Amino acid sequence: MNIPRIQINQQFAKLGIESTGGQLSIETPVPKLEVSQKHVSVQMNHSDAQLEIDSRKAWSALGRARFEEVTDRIAQDSLQISMQNVANIASEGDRLMAFHNKQNAFAEIAREKMFREYPIQIAGPPSYDNVDVVYTPGELHTEWSPGSVSFQFERTKPQIDYYPGKVNPYLVQKNFIFFSSNGMQLDAIV
Repeated sequence: MNIPRIQINQQFAKLGIESTGGQLSIETPVPKLEVSQKHVSVQMNHSDAQLEIDSRKAWSALGRARFEEVTDRIAQDSLQISMQNVANIASEGDRLMAFHNKQNAFAEIAREKMFREYPIQIAGPPSYDNVDVVYTPGELHTEWSPGSVSFQFERTKPQIDYYPGKVNPYLVQKNFIFFSSNGMQLDAIV
């Protein structure tokens, strides 16, 4: 028995795609940066230090005083000596008036005058602190003004250009379904 056969042939569609890529262009201009600087300023003024050494007392204690100082000392000591001489003359007069004491007042007074000293002190008093030292330190005045740095920045925007790509689809092969039968003709409805 010959059974009719149905044969089905099918072919799928084939698509082709042509595409060109998009292009992206980015340009970034260089940003501008300006730097300005104010320098630090320092001004310094100073006064000199002073050292004063006064050794007049030391030289005076060694007997080598200045002429003015020696004459001053002699004048002061002379006044004292003259006052002492007036006192001595007064006491000698009192002794000479006392002739009733039976002493030889003239001889005693002469002997005393022969060995009497009238010292005039030419040298100054010795001391461990005869040199005066005075030190005045110098002064330093400083004026300072700070420096600074300033920045000026100008930002630039990037320039972006985009060129889109293209996609072109096309049909390479069309799809189809083909039915065929072999054998006898079947004309039946089931």
